[in-house]
Amino acid sequence: MSSASSHAFSSSSAVGRSGRIARRTLLGSALAAMTAGAVGCQVDTGTGSSASRSAEAGKIKIPDYSTKPEASGTVSWLDSGDLKSVFETAVLDAYSAKYSKIKNDYQGTSWETIRQVVSVGIRNNSAPDVFALPPDIPAQTAIAQGWVQPIEKLVPDFESWRAKWPKTALIPGIHIFDDKVYNFPLNSSRRLDKLLFVDSANLKKAGYDDPISAIKTWDDIHQALTKSVGQGSSGLMIGKDGLAATVAGLATTVGWTGSLNSWTGLDMKTGQYRYDADEVLQAFEFLQKLVKDKLVVPGFLTLVDKDARDQFSAGKSAMMFVGPYSLPAWKQNAPDWKYAVGQLPSADGSDYVVPFAEVGANSVWVYAKTEMPKAVGQILAYMGSEEGQKNMVIQSEGNLESLHPAANEAADREAQLDPNATFCSDLAHKIMHTIPQVEIRNPDVSTVKLLLKPVTPIWQDLMQGLFTGDLSNPKAQFAKYNSALDKALDTAIAAAKKKGSTVTRDDFVFPNWDRNTDYTAADYQKL
Repeated sequence: MSSASSHAFSSSSAVGRSGRIARRTLLGSALAAMTAGAVGCQVDTGTGSSASRSAEAGKIKIPDYSTKPEASGTVSWLDSGDLKSVFETAVLDAYSAKYSKIKNDYQGTSWETIRQVVSVGIRNNSAPDVFALPPDIPAQTAIAQGWVQPIEKLVPDFESWRAKWPKTALIPGIHIFDDKVYNFPLNSSRRLDKLLFVDSANLKKAGYDDPISAIKTWDDIHQALTKSVGQGSSGLMIGKDGLAATVAGLATTVGWTGSLNSWTGLDMKTGQYRYDADEVLQAFEFLQKLVKDKLVVPGFLTLVDKDARDQFSAGKSAMMFVGPYSLPAWKQNAPDWKYAVGQLPSADGSDYVVPFAEVGANSVWVYAKTEMPKAVGQILAYMGSEEGQKNMVIQSEGNLESLHPAANEAADREAQLDPNATFCSDLAHKIMHTIPQVEIRNPDVSTVKLLLKPVTPIWQDLMQGLFTGDLSNPKAQFAKYNSALDKALDTAIAAAKKKGSTVTRDDFVFPNWDRNTDYTAADYQKL
């Protein structure tokens, strides 16, 4: 593995600006926990102390818009917290500072809790004003059931606001449904979700002075965990809701061609789902072996990924396969903890690429029955503006990248870099390559998405069932799931055709896709 594939530091390290690729700078603000009353669950806001929130809010200047907000009230906001929360809470607090009679209630929590809060809130007509959709609730379901509303009538001077986005940023079937804009990408989706993080002290006890350089294969992972557990660590840190993404990430390192986001699991060269591929079974069996050999933290099937990331910095486990989501929390809550990060190893140590769709990330939806539509519209208008996007990049110190090129460039001129984000971001730009998007080829696919019925159990629940023992025969389960996805897509395409859609299964086939390069506008022209 090349030297660009590893980096070691303490969670408190920081450096000044350097001459690296523009648009990246990281996060120094904090994430902490609070108790929320929603369905009696513990909710991690992903935010810092009141002092740090106040300081960040002071950097945000909410402009005067052509509309006036409600006279008073509270804007409630629910999502998964982490990196984006520092920016979101700063904007919410700045808005409350400008309009003192409008308060805000931000909650950042696990997807499991989001699922509960949103489901109960919809039934009781009390859902948060703005919320992230849980992974098992498709956008088409939320729209068809009338849970959410378009933002076109909420965002002031919407057409002018929309025109400032790059043409490919707002995508039919993802942000646009029935020609109406429902959300926008808070940040770019070019970010590695699975990296190798190791606890430096625990690996040193196991005999590893430079663990990232030494751990290059899956066998190396197994050996390092075996040695570390033998020295008293709890092994690999993982949560139950991280199992599916971990298997997908490991499968990608051995050549799996399934998309990791947007039409997840679909091979864009053939237009077929690939959950039944040998690479997926190989990745599952490797993770299963770690579990059987007692190299995974005890109780992982009762642990959610968000809590697992928090516990990792306690220094009791050896390693974790995770993205850079918790860098600011570790920096704040465990400043003396030492760790190293590198590229997730492949089975035999070979190089690999990570295909992804640039569809943006961290979109939120507006509750159809919100009582604060004007305030919500103004807040979203700021977050999606070039000024707002610039501040998002700055406050995340580059760990979040905008789809607004001008915002990235402005942020890079003004901000300092953090080596934690620098490494993770540069590695993402090195090994991640964009895949073709059906939505760009035929925007009419948004109709198909609206009619697409979700397959149950979802991939995440299926994976948990295999590890708990509730399900057996993974190869057969993967084949069954894959077949169900293909059937569901064919059914949705047929239903859409009856409504006048022009989409066919051929629109999902891109014979000129090369996973080793970015798929560009020129490639679409060659189809």
